[in-house]
Amino acid sequence: MTPMQHSNVDAKKDTLSTTNHMLKVTAKRILRNDDLVLFMKAAKIAFEVWTDQASDLIFPLLPEIIVSPDPVVIDIGANMGQFASRVARRFPAGRIYSFEPIRTNGVGLRRVLRWLRVSNVEIFEEAVCDTTGTERIHIPNFHGYQDGTLAVLERSKRAFSNVTYHVVTVRTSTLDAFVTAQEVGRLDFLKVDTEGAEERVVRGGMQVISTLLPILYMEVTPDQAWMQVLYDIGYLPFYTDGVKLHSPRPGEWQNDLLLVHRSKTDPMAKLIER
Repeated sequence: MTPMQHSNVDAKKDTLSTTNHMLKVTAKRILRNDDLVLFMKAAKIAFEVWTDQASDLIFPLLPEIIVSPDPVVIDIGANMGQFASRVARRFPAGRIYSFEPIRTNGVGLRRVLRWLRVSNVEIFEEAVCDTTGTERIHIPNFHGYQDGTLAVLERSKRAFSNVTYHVVTVRTSTLDAFVTAQEVGRLDFLKVDTEGAEERVVRGGMQVISTLLPILYMEVTPDQAWMQVLYDIGYLPFYTDGVKLHSPRPGEWQNDLLLVHRSKTDPMAKLIER
């Protein structure tokens, strides 16, 4: 997941922030070439993956969380492969389905995978939500730098005072429709980072989630009302410090939440703080 702060988790805020804001804007102003900026961003991601640099605390724990040597993983909101490329290298016998609707992100994603010689990632250029068809997606513009990392579907968009938006139309599908069409019979891990559309992803994938019971990793807070549909079928929320997993404490907030079905906690019992 991208290590950024997104203000849609706090209704009192009316500005949108992005990681390395000034660096991105400055690079765009100096280089004046979108393709070169994209190339440099992909190179940075590939280098960080190659040298095993990861700010996301979940990565060191993945071998103990995903106990299968050949997991089936779905990455919704793949961006340029920050998550998918790491998982693919960690589990070379696994299969990763990556969804990324923004064209420039897709270019960067393919470039990163090629540079890292990753061959077990399949890319789908569409947005996963709760409808099949098309929808407009909004890409925030920070003083000339269009940040596809923060692109959000129109029905999930909020207005912010510090950005304008570039709007394009993308294909949409649902998790249930994809799994049925691809005849995916097993799903070990589902990562969702969709800038506020996580509820729609879950709504469009409840048949898959309730049947295959994948581990979920989402950029959400555990107290959102819609999350109750997951708790009702047996999912338990966890945060991590990079060493252990623990239930969210009162007042605690992290960018990302791990949800594990109670029937699948035994293999990772040593990780769970009691």
